[in-house]
Amino acid sequence: MSTKINSKLPDITTESSPSILRTIDKVGMSNITCPILLKTQNQIHVIPANLSIFINIKDPEVKGIHMSRLYISTINHFEKHPFNQLSIGNCLKKLLETHPNSSDKAYLDINYNYLLKQSSLKSNLEGYRTYPISHKAETTPHTTTHTIAFTITYSSTCPCSAALSRQAIQEKFDKDHPYEKSFSKESILEWLSQESNIIATPHAQRSYAKISISFSEPYICHILDFIKKAESIIQTNVQSIVKREDEKLFAINNAKHLMFCEDAIRKLDDWLNSIEALTDYSITVNHHESLHPHNATASTKKQSNK
Repeated sequence: MSTKINSKLPDITTESSPSILRTIDKVGMSNITCPILLKTQNQIHVIPANLSIFINIKDPEVKGIHMSRLYISTINHFEKHPFNQLSIGNCLKKLLETHPNSSDKAYLDINYNYLLKQSSLKSNLEGYRTYPISHKAETTPHTTTHTIAFTITYSSTCPCSAALSRQAIQEKFDKDHPYEKSFSKESILEWLSQESNIIATPHAQRSYAKISISFSEPYICHILDFIKKAESIIQTNVQSIVKREDEKLFAINNAKHLMFCEDAIRKLDDWLNSIEALTDYSITVNHHESLHPHNATASTKKQSNK
């Protein structure tokens, strides 16, 4: 008598029990490639993103989860719906629907580059900048929370170096005119126009501020507003397209906004501390010094006594 082979595919996840009865905080998939439909400045762009998706196992007798369900649910969702805070919340709900009896918490981590069209400072030209974004979302039976991190890039000119440069130029002027007591405007302008007389310039460097903000729904965060506000506070954000008139204005802006890393982080901290809806935030500033091979770094976070 022949034995019939069961044509049904075995499902070990549901047909067996774990040898150790323990709940699991997070289980799922990381490093998933997924396109997202990102609306930037009234245009929809298809942006490649990297995702991690997880749910919990609240029942210790459940052996495991069906990871393909998480993958299919997430990919189908972001292929059809524009990427924003609302769609992230809906994605989390759909993740829980894949395992309704064993999970009540869902997590989504997504990393992508925000594409932003930027106007030049003066020449009325346009170019593009990208901003790396990390968005972590979590839903529980009680609340949905978000943590978004982004980085702005800017120029920082050292206040100490600027003061030393001014002093060096003053000393050169004094040395070149040991006996004169009065000067015409024309003679001073002529002296200043000579490259050989501007014997020192302050050092400046490309600098970075990484900002992380946390909040709970129903607060709605528009990341573009945060990016633009951070750059408007610093005033010396790097440019995409630059002609000479733009470069001149950029140099003027740098002179107006000399800053140590301490100055930059205090400005950003003062702004974020004024937003009551933020449950937490952190800032890390790195000035990649041209004077020496190490960076000037400052960091701070939300404190109740600030």
